[in-house]
Amino acid sequence: MAEIRARAAAALAPVSDTDPYVFDNVVDAVEPPALILGWDDPWLSYETSCLYWAQFAVLCVAGRVEPDPGVAKLEELVTYTIGRLRADSYAWPVASSQAPRRFTIAKIEYLGARVGYRVPVTV
Repeated sequence: MAEIRARAAAALAPVSDTDPYVFDNVVDAVEPPALILGWDDPWLSYETSCLYWAQFAVLCVAGRVEPDPGVAKLEELVTYTIGRLRADSYAWPVASSQAPRRFTIAKIEYLGARVGYRVPVTV
């Protein structure tokens, strides 16, 4: 399953100075704009004795919650995430997306949204 995070990190890796930083694991601090890769619930769903479906999520973090154009930045991050993963040779089917909301990281409130993917894994 670690391959999923590594593959997503490679597909989303910044290619220009304006691209968001990508964290491939849980973090205790973040400098927006950023993408945080991780798992979503339910983490694993049984399909066959060897095949499971894993819920993978990209948390798009636009910025701190303050009066600014954060929602527009968040929309850009979600579009960036979906576009970059769609362009990867691996199939990244979008399973869900979350409306903008507050996320707390290191006691700081950020504006963000999750984009969820359902990917096959063997266990």
